Amino acid sequence: MLIGADPSHVGDRCIRVTIHHCFFDGTRQRQPRLRYGRVHLYNNYTKNWGIYAVCASVEAQIYSQCNIYEAGQKKKTFEYYTEKAADREEARSGLIRSEGDVFLNGAQACLLTGVGKEWVFHPSEYYPTWTYEAPSDSLKEILQICTGWQPLRRPAEMI
Repeated sequence: MLIGADPSHVGDRCIRVTIHHCFFDGTRQRQPRLRYGRVHLYNNYTKNWGIYAVCASVEAQIYSQCNIYEAGQKKKTFEYYTEKAADREEARSGLIRSEGDVFLNGAQACLLTGVGKEWVFHPSEYYPTWTYEAPSDSLKEILQICTGWQPLRRPAEMI
């Protein structure tokens, strides 16, 4: 999931996205990859990614909360790409704040040290309340069973 397609799209600074209760299984990357904007990720289950799970690039802010990251062969959960915004002189990466996330099977958060956490927005700036669950085996099971495409029976009058 690419949010903010190009570093020349400086108008994307206004993007605000919430991603919750998703199951990303065996995807290569971009759960999501963000340029600019702000993304709140919570109660997702990301498993067996190919390059990285989540990426913050030019001026992005990602608040990752109570997610489950289960590594396969690749262990690096968070990635940072440095890019130059079209209206800036200096190239920058994005920032990721992780709170309450669980890292399984050797998944490595790879959070930046010494800078950033305090600069990432807090979801309460955009909505006063939200309900999240602790990242647990039961959450993992529910997401595997209930997310994505589901076979649905059509009502009798439509058959």
